[in-house]
Amino acid sequence: MKNSKIILLKGNGPISINNELLELYAVTTCHGAIGFPLKSLRADRIYFVRNIDEFWEIEKTIKDKPCCFIYSYEHLDEEDLSKIHSAEKLNLK
Repeated sequence: MKNSKIILLKGNGPISINNELLELYAVTTCHGAIGFPLKSLRADRIYFVRNIDEFWEIEKTIKDKPCCFIYSYEHLDEEDLSKIHSAEKLNLK
């Protein structure tokens, strides 16, 4: 069995990460972001951020609510992406 990739999350809405409910707004305002091994993720709107510098500043330019911003140091392959469920998945360049 392969290890789960670690993802960084921040944003302003409720999510379910690895079957646990989490309010991203509190985490984002208090800590900046939070990291998890990716086993499962559910959110209304997800933005995949490719650049770590952009990730740290993204909520200043994208003010959609609710939303979840994801950054991964490792490439997320099809198997990883199948663990992420959302009505809207958007890639930032």
